Amino acid sequence: MILSDSTKLLADLAKTVLEEPKPEQFLAHLVNRTLASIEARGAILGIIEREGFLDLQGTYGYESELVEPYMRIPLWTPMPITDAARLGEINIFYSPKDLISKYPHLASTETPDSGTTISAPIIFRNTVIGALGVTSLKSPQEGFEFSDVTSGALALCGLYIRNLMANKKDGNKDYVSSMKSLTPRQKQIIQLFKEDLTTDQMAERLKYSSSTIKQDIIKIYSIFGVNNRMAVVQLAEKAGLS
Repeated sequence: MILSDSTKLLADLAKTVLEEPKPEQFLAHLVNRTLASIEARGAILGIIEREGFLDLQGTYGYESELVEPYMRIPLWTPMPITDAARLGEINIFYSPKDLISKYPHLASTETPDSGTTISAPIIFRNTVIGALGVTSLKSPQEGFEFSDVTSGALALCGLYIRNLMANKKDGNKDYVSSMKSLTPRQKQIIQLFKEDLTTDQMAERLKYSSSTIKQDIIKIYSIFGVNNRMAVVQLAEKAGLS
């Protein structure tokens, strides 16, 4: 990211922010363009909508089953991205071994070729409003976390999240129409969201495979335009789901 063409990288990122893309599209730009020099392979974006929680808004480059358990994370849960949000500091782990030594409970999510993990707070008007997590094959250059380019990119991330949150508040989406596009099974899944069941438990309850339930959950998130279960429940109830 600290390259001779850093001005162009920031200009391209600024244009993307102004286009107000979906979180997945924004993260795709970060991974494939802004962080191409370190061969970024995946990114997650979380915002702090409720005090004490980081809600994931989008992911890119990761399997859904890897991130689905972490759609809403208490800020005190030990993880690189929550630590970045809580402490307001960038953290970098240069290998899976380094990361697992501090967060042993994440061992099942790491592979020997996972590479470097970078997590950064996203700040707007001196307030941490979210966090960004990135994995890459290459490690960033020394001083990455202190560079003007990194600061500029994170400032643009802050503007993007601020706009995203504002649009969510001002949105007038017709969720009654959204409800009509749900299948009976998907409506049952939304009801089960209230019981805080795992995907496997829901699959057992509804007598379908876990993969089928996971696909339904992804579809439900897409229909409602959110990425966490409680948000779906709230919107569905507003639309008349009892």
